[in-house]
Amino acid sequence: MIHPKNAQQKSTENTLFIKCFSLIVLIIACASSTSYAARLKANVYSDLEYTTNAGLTTTETEDDVIERIGLNVVLTEERKRFNADASFNLSQEFYLNNTFSDQTQLTTGFGLFNFDLVEDFLDWRTSFTRTQVLSDSTAGDTPDNREERDTFRTGPTINYRINQASTLRFGANYVQVENSDEDAADTKRIDANASYIYQYNSITSLSLNTNYDRVIEIKEDGFTRSNSDEHSENVTLNVGINRQFNHGTFSANVGRNEVRSENNETVSGNFFNITLQRDQVYYHNIVAQYSESISDSSIGFESFESLIAANPNFSIDNPRLETTTQLDIIKQKSADLSISRSIDSYQYTLSAYWKDQNYTIQQSDERSTGLILNLRQRIQEGLTAGITFQHVKQEQLDRPNEGDNITQTYTLDSAYRWTKDFSTNGFIAFQKRGNDKNAIREYEEFSVGVTLTFNIY
Repeated sequence: MIHPKNAQQKSTENTLFIKCFSLIVLIIACASSTSYAARLKANVYSDLEYTTNAGLTTTETEDDVIERIGLNVVLTEERKRFNADASFNLSQEFYLNNTFSDQTQLTTGFGLFNFDLVEDFLDWRTSFTRTQVLSDSTAGDTPDNREERDTFRTGPTINYRINQASTLRFGANYVQVENSDEDAADTKRIDANASYIYQYNSITSLSLNTNYDRVIEIKEDGFTRSNSDEHSENVTLNVGINRQFNHGTFSANVGRNEVRSENNETVSGNFFNITLQRDQVYYHNIVAQYSESISDSSIGFESFESLIAANPNFSIDNPRLETTTQLDIIKQKSADLSISRSIDSYQYTLSAYWKDQNYTIQQSDERSTGLILNLRQRIQEGLTAGITFQHVKQEQLDRPNEGDNITQTYTLDSAYRWTKDFSTNGFIAFQKRGNDKNAIREYEEFSVGVTLTFNIY
């Protein structure tokens, strides 16, 4: 557990956060009054939460009151030769009983800055994302288990129209990854891709795709290794189909994935990225996804990065969050299924997922499965209430003596919109984790909280 900082350090950090927060709000206010091409959404929020077990420990539990203040911003701009999509979430956590030191978090999804250099032929894309990840997947969501991963990408994309039905696409990126976890390596790499796309008809397209990723520099344990040293190459080749139909879409990319290294054994496997979205299936909406790929622990998996870019305030409570580790090659398989239906003022959603991670070097293979059931009711105009049950099982495949963690969470929540720009959310939750072999990994927590949100633009 992190020891609390002294009062002077806290005062300095809090003052700096308030100054940054005030400056950003001022910039937004000025931009909103002068910008006409951009579409801007921004809100501030204040969150107060009481927990009986801030450290999520079995013994010597400590209760605490956690106060959070934050700012969510989404900015989009589209022009003929330029478009941008930027978003971020800046927040500060205050632990009033000093269980942990105060925390400042910045999660960004500056996912898109595109310059159309030659219309319909050449553009330049740049993106930056900061994601929150966990150091240890077996531990809970506490400040000493949170890390940050920054990913910067920039490079050109060429689209060459062969004829009305066929297109060639080439792209290249310089990618730089920095992790706050000291055990995770920082890398610089070159990423290149090529695709041949054939429009079979108005609703169906076929493609042949390849991607090449080479690490050119690694910084680990304070030492930098250049491209003259051993580095990995990640090569992917796949074929794809994308089809639209009534009330849904289907897309699939299937192929092979291989990571090559001069000094280590080549790691190869299947590549799958399959998504089915269908509405009105026996009155239900269904989303199903299966993915299988290989990556390294420095950069993680692009599907997670894309999720964070689209949802910068994505909750770290989600058990599928990636973890940072020492540099390693990871094989990952995952499947997700979501079924939902609305009946008058009621809505229910049933979600299930499965994820399997296999590490080449470390003895950290793990498998997790989860089931989430959510029931909601619109009680009256502006007022909704719901109940959520979540069941998660985590298996440590390479460390069977650590036992399997089984976590169950029960949550009651409500939301009320007082005006167009002001709303209130509240919740009461109970979480319990059990372990079939190690009682030290078990814990119970009761928490209650309320959030005030004000849309400033």
